[in-house]
Amino acid sequence: MILRNEKKRWFYAGKKIGVYALSFALICGFVSGCGAKGSGSGGAGSEKEEAGSDTSDAKEKEDSNAGEEETLGIPNAESYIKTMADYKNIVVKKSEVKKELQEKIDELLKNENYKSGERITKGKVKKGDTINIYYVGKIDGTAFDGGSCTEETNPEGYDLTIGSGAFIPGFEDSLIGKKIGTTEDITVTFPEDYGNEDLNGKEAVFTVTMNYKVGEKKEFNDAFIAKNLSSQYSSVKDYKEQTTKDIVKSLAIDSVVDGTELTEYPEELLKDTETQFVTPIEKYTSSQGITMDDFISQNYSSKEEYEKDLKKNVEAQLKSQIIYNAIVQKEKIEIKDSEVKEQIDSYISSYGAEDEAALNKQFKESYGGTAKKLIYANLVYEKAVDFIVEHTTQK
Repeated sequence: MILRNEKKRWFYAGKKIGVYALSFALICGFVSGCGAKGSGSGGAGSEKEEAGSDTSDAKEKEDSNAGEEETLGIPNAESYIKTMADYKNIVVKKSEVKKELQEKIDELLKNENYKSGERITKGKVKKGDTINIYYVGKIDGTAFDGGSCTEETNPEGYDLTIGSGAFIPGFEDSLIGKKIGTTEDITVTFPEDYGNEDLNGKEAVFTVTMNYKVGEKKEFNDAFIAKNLSSQYSSVKDYKEQTTKDIVKSLAIDSVVDGTELTEYPEELLKDTETQFVTPIEKYTSSQGITMDDFISQNYSSKEEYEKDLKKNVEAQLKSQIIYNAIVQKEKIEIKDSEVKEQIDSYISSYGAEDEAALNKQFKESYGGTAKKLIYANLVYEKAVDFIVEHTTQK
């Protein structure tokens, strides 16, 4: 938005990126939207990489699509299980589901990024108020690019906190004392060093409509959902229904995984799983211009702590994979070649890849495995979890 103050200070937030969170954001996150053609945060389409730049290299194509039949899933997965949980008779306590649902709601209300859905339409604007506005900026009577936020272009309006310095000097102060619910013209001057030759030092008139003041009291109601979560939920009822399903699914999975004991962690599968964890981290460190040692020192007290965390999460992920494969195999749940191909074709399109070989090259570089292998693993997960949930009851 051109109206905002362009003098920004960029900084790295210093947020710790744990092995588990980072790996699954990149490994599992991309498959969570598999059929959505890359839509959604963290999806394959959201990180479109350069495709085809090296696809003319015949050797890399050969390596990516060597012609050998790739092993998909974990054959005879049950042989690695000592004791399997009774996944056909999972019971989830209603009281626990209700407790977790309330905890999630409380977290939403505590989140500073989420604002109250209360709309105050009376009173005058004061410093510190958050006002929802529409505005149209003009210079010499002509609207300029980036200087407007209207009901047509942005029906939700813009929430401006008076005194935040988000807009150019004079804009926010000019609204103080104005009546909420009215439309006023204010005159401001862009800084000489604003950074846009068409606007530097220019006087502009903004027609500002102060729609309402955002209330300070947060209540979990439909207004709160509409204000903060409208892209995901239509109402409180919708939120509770969807979130309850997610909680039940999570508790059911935990019950199956916790109630299952393995005979061993196959060495080859451990190596493959570790590769799928480490590859995204290495790609992340490369993109940030840091080394793995830098990453470890920034996020762990020692290399030993990192290795311990990595081992723990690799084993947890492999255990889950073995369980899901065992359920699919024992229950004779079919994963059709056409399902895998459909998603491969979707990713070829969303990645802009030339063919499956080129897609495999990108997947190996980003996620540590071929597209077919990782997509198949996700289908196993989806079908096994669906089966578990279908056989879960709440009491």
